[in-house]
This record gives sequence, C-alpha cells and structure tokens, in this order.
Amino acid sequence: MAGNPVKDALARDEAVVGTMLGEWTSPGVCRVVRKAGYDFVIFDTEHQYAGVETITWLMRAARDIGLQAYIRAPASRGQWPARYLDLGCDGLIFPHVESPQQAQAIVDSVKFPPMGKRGLGTNIAHDDYEAEPAAEFTARRNEETLVAVQIETVAGYENRDAILAVEGIDAVFIGPNDLSLSLGLPGELDHPQVVGCIEDIFVSSIRAGVAPGMHCFDVEMALKYLDAGCKFLCFASEVALFVRSSREALTVIRGHESVGEGVYK
Repeated sequence: MAGNPVKDALARDEAVVGTMLGEWTSPGVCRVVRKAGYDFVIFDTEHQYAGVETITWLMRAARDIGLQAYIRAPASRGQWPARYLDLGCDGLIFPHVESPQQAQAIVDSVKFPPMGKRGLGTNIAHDDYEAEPAAEFTARRNEETLVAVQIETVAGYENRDAILAVEGIDAVFIGPNDLSLSLGLPGELDHPQVVGCIEDIFVSSIRAGVAPGMHCFDVEMALKYLDAGCKFLCFASEVALFVRSSREALTVIRGHESVGEGVYK
C-alpha cells in the first residue's frame, strides 16, 4: 500500500481527525474505525497493554483495508519504534519529547539512510512480503512515514522551537493532561496558562512547517482547538466514547417507568 493520505491532507493544510484505541484490540476494530469515518487510528502502547503479537494483527487488518494506523510508542529509544514500522504501521507518535537531541534521535531511528539510521528488513509486513528495489523502497517509506512528537512538559515547551526545527518531524501532538500536570495545574485544561502554552506550541509548529496536533476529549474542546489551528486532531478514545454515549442513552432509558435505577447503583 503506497502513499499516506493523512500526510497528503496535512500538506494541503487540511485538518484530519482520528481516534485512539487501547483497550479494544480485536482486528475488527480497524473496520469499525473506518466505518465510523475517522481518517486514522492511533494504537496506544504507552499507557496500554497491547503486545507485539496483538500489534501485528492490528497493523495487518489496517493495511488490508487502507486505514492509516499509527502507534504511540512506549518510548523513543530502543528497538520498538523501528520494529513497529517493520510490522506495517504508517507512523509513530513519541511521548515526552523534551529536546532537539531527543527529536533527532527519533528521526534517526525511524528513517532509512541518508535521513536516518534505520536498518532495512525485506519480505516482511512493511513491504507486504515482497521486496522492492532498496533505493526506491527506502526513499518512499521515508517520505510516507508520519513522525509526530509529543510536547507535553515544561521542558518540551521551552525547547519547542528547537525540537520542531528538526528535519523529519511531521506533526506535534500535544498531550494536554501531561502538559497541565507538568505546569503544576493537573487536570486544569482550561486554565489560561495551559491554554496559552498550547497556543504557543501551535504558533511555533506552524512557523516550522509542522502540523499542530492535539488530543481532544470532547466536541467542544475539538472545535476550540480546530479554530486555534489544530490540524492533526485525535478525538477521544474508545473507552471515553463508549462510556459517554452509554450514560447519555441510559439516562433516557432509565427514565422509562418499567426500568429501575440499575443493579450497580
């Protein structure tokens, strides 16, 4: 599968909307995400438990239906980022990036030479089990692979311009919970200082030619940051969407005279 329609849309200055999955890891969820209308899915391995075998099934399912599938890696070092790419993911989101040196190390690990230092394996998932000429394949994968860095700490915020100047970074992905925590304002996502830092990161990313990204937890938050310039938007998660929609529906259903308050009230 060639091309990255998400990167193509970002290059046209269009916003894209995906969601994040962590608990629901049946390969069928890839079709559910596609049918729901999302542009991409992020599978979280930073805070969630999916192992390499599970990720293998998910990436194969995503590739077979043309769904852009990204992985939030558990760390920026070691073998995992390149291994996920070998398994067929279309890009990676790296948490807690705090320096340009760290950002450069990330690019080095996931880009083939001459852009980086990633090693080449062939006849595996990322080339759909049929080796292509190495020069053509590595150049194409360097172009197609999406690399997003999470700026979500005070140190990352202070170094944002240097981080975003690193060649090979496609998007910044703000983690608002960790950013508020690092600022000493845990959970205060509407605090002026938190909002101001997010807006500063957006300005820096636009200036650097990097897509501003954000994890938004509800429609109001999504619209707010789309208006502020967000282009790489991750909306909620499967757990949040299920719980929220179920509570809204159950409030109405339990209003019926024949339904009780619930056995777990």
